[in-house]
Amino acid sequence: MSPGRAVQRVSKTPFVVALAAAVGLIAKRAYPKAALIWLVKRFIGFALSRILRVPRPKVFEGKGSISNIGSIILDRGCKKPLIVTDGMLVKHGLVQKCVDSISASGLEHEIFDKVVPNPPAESVEEGYKVYSTSKCDCIVAFGGGSPIDTAKVIGAKVCNPKPVQSYQGYFNATHLYLRKLPPFIAVPTTAGTGSETTIAAVISIPQEDKKIAICDFGLVPHYAVLDPEIIEKLPKHITAATGMDALTHAVESFLSGWSSEETRALSLEAVRKIMKNMTKSFDNGSDLEAREEMLSASFKAGLAFTRANVGYIHAIAHQLGGMFHTPHGDANSMLLPHVLDFYLSDERVAGSSSVCVQMYCELAVACELAKTVPTDIENRRKLADRFVSCIREMNAHMSIPRDVPKMKRSNVKDVATRALREAHGQLYSPCSNPVSWFTDLGYPTPKYMTQEECEKIVEKLLPAADAKAA
Repeated sequence: MSPGRAVQRVSKTPFVVALAAAVGLIAKRAYPKAALIWLVKRFIGFALSRILRVPRPKVFEGKGSISNIGSIILDRGCKKPLIVTDGMLVKHGLVQKCVDSISASGLEHEIFDKVVPNPPAESVEEGYKVYSTSKCDCIVAFGGGSPIDTAKVIGAKVCNPKPVQSYQGYFNATHLYLRKLPPFIAVPTTAGTGSETTIAAVISIPQEDKKIAICDFGLVPHYAVLDPEIIEKLPKHITAATGMDALTHAVESFLSGWSSEETRALSLEAVRKIMKNMTKSFDNGSDLEAREEMLSASFKAGLAFTRANVGYIHAIAHQLGGMFHTPHGDANSMLLPHVLDFYLSDERVAGSSSVCVQMYCELAVACELAKTVPTDIENRRKLADRFVSCIREMNAHMSIPRDVPKMKRSNVKDVATRALREAHGQLYSPCSNPVSWFTDLGYPTPKYMTQEECEKIVEKLLPAADAKAA
């Protein structure tokens, strides 16, 4: 290096340090309670979200679209799919249309129907064994989030055979396409999880009473089949829980610090469709137009949150599922209004920031609660509160649970601690697992939540007897 270049590089050092200090100062002013490392990871995630391109599955949609499955498999040159589903879907004959399409194409198939809610790692291992011993060459996931997530991780084991827990975090399953899943078709039988388009799978580790999130671009299904006739007979309580799950995806991705113009448009469109069709689907499951719109909304919300990520609602919900086996949709539904209230809590005072108020107003306009965002702050605050109230009214209309029966007051601190470790990117030690620590970016929430604040939210979900106990 020449002396001139050395001097030039040294002379730039104070500028770089000053710039970093200025960025840190600005960030701390916006998030005064936040840890510095959370702010750094938040910025890294924002930068990566602008660089990395997430794949989209090819979509087949509309009434009868499930009949395309056989031809899709043939087009990929495969001969024997493993159908990953659950026993109830087989028992009620819903899987038969999928089987008929495969058989009509002259193909064999194998069915793995041992998937259960909050699927454990053991189910993945068992499904992988069936795939291998049956000499399957592709995967069809038929079901809600549990079968699709299980199928994703079975696929990961096919291309990268390691223990399930080693996939936890980002890019540990396929290492950003270095390992390729076998051809993978997802057929959602609920309108909510969005798993048919996401990079994520959530698997339970029962021995440790926890859930792990596995995120990798290579986990996105190659095809998504959205057939409203498949979900026509969906029970009311599942319609409600999964629909509110989709709403949570849309809302959290819209509020995300990693959101973009593209993801915000997807989120708003999903919110619009859900608020227009959620109760229609719940009250009349045979309304296939409403069912189709809910499938579309779930897909769009999935596209949005797999690019912009989620937030504290999911972080807490994962702990409720892992520790108390609370269905994921129910957990999200219960938490959604409470966490939204938290984001507004310091914006109801005159002269305070109105960042979340503004975003809630945009969501409220998408819900047709107002034609436009009000120009004055007081009416914006009222509209923001009306949006949260509308969600509570939907929960009440559909009899969404309001508490977690198995949770005790003594569990509150542990739930909050686990949730914040997930949300703040603190699942790993930088000393023992530096790569996973670096790629664990946490969630880009609009406000930073402390331990005490999280515990207060978790307490709201205690059963009545425990909630009254001091």
